[in-house]
Amino acid sequence: MKQYSLFKSKITQANNTNLIEFAKSNGYILENGGRRALHAKQSGGLYFFKDSNKYYHFSTDTRGGPIDFVMQFWNLNFKEAVVLLLDSETPQHIPSPSPTHKDNSQLSLPDKAPNYRRVIWYLVHVRGIDAEIISSLMHERKLYQQDKTGNCVFVAYDQEGIAKYCSMRGSTPERPFKQDREYSDKSYPFRIPGNANSQRVYVCESPIDAMSHATLTKLNGIDWRADHRISLGCLSDSALERFLSQYSIQEIIFCLDNDHNATFRDGSPAPNWGQEAAFKFAHKYEQLGYQTSIQTSHNKDFNVDLVTMRQAITEVKPSINEEDCDNEL
Repeated sequence: MKQYSLFKSKITQANNTNLIEFAKSNGYILENGGRRALHAKQSGGLYFFKDSNKYYHFSTDTRGGPIDFVMQFWNLNFKEAVVLLLDSETPQHIPSPSPTHKDNSQLSLPDKAPNYRRVIWYLVHVRGIDAEIISSLMHERKLYQQDKTGNCVFVAYDQEGIAKYCSMRGSTPERPFKQDREYSDKSYPFRIPGNANSQRVYVCESPIDAMSHATLTKLNGIDWRADHRISLGCLSDSALERFLSQYSIQEIIFCLDNDHNATFRDGSPAPNWGQEAAFKFAHKYEQLGYQTSIQTSHNKDFNVDLVTMRQAITEVKPSINEEDCDNEL
């Protein structure tokens, strides 16, 4: 009985390992993933939650605490996972104090810059996005430049026009930055609307992916406004579910990342998370009666495809300087 109690205490100690610190010490690169979560880059939608000391992995739909995490991502059994955590010497998780009242905080958008020149330059010159598409989104208040920082700000609204999701992306190539605004709700998709009669939607991971896909469509001589495009903000389909509940759609085309170079913490090859999610979602929504298909980028994503195409024709077009951009398109 005493031996059992000792082992039980060791399990508790292992499961109280600070999961975020453990992930960092084992090579995971974490970025802001919302108000109370951190997102691991190139992980297939792996999130760590600060308050609960747990994780959720969108691609495999798995979740749990430190022991569950080690069992899945280290491919160990229960006892081996406990031993690894105890030997890691990672600090213990300190629970946050319980809130004394219900948090009714709402999303607050970043301040707008007096002009959007920096964002226009970045999206056109660095990302290769078509100026007409940028202008359209700016006039719909879905895209603007953050004051002081110069970040790109992408906004998703509910049907009443209230901002529900906000993603910020740095506009300085040498200093990458990506973050969701506090209180953002990822179930609201960033949307590039098609015409009123369209029953087709292209599903991308990020706003820049969706804008790139629209640009490639235009470069191929097809009306980019003909069909809808949305971004999920991750590898969860909650934003797609909300979109489908509000629009009459028959065909869904998944345009998720081609993570062919994804690796695990030790540098070994990882699954192609984006394409695995695309196959999973395509099957799910086909079973629900939708016509589904997958478009796979040649490179990591459709923006890399677009930039590669643009580079092939740069010799016939003059370069664009930031100073040449108007305040708004």
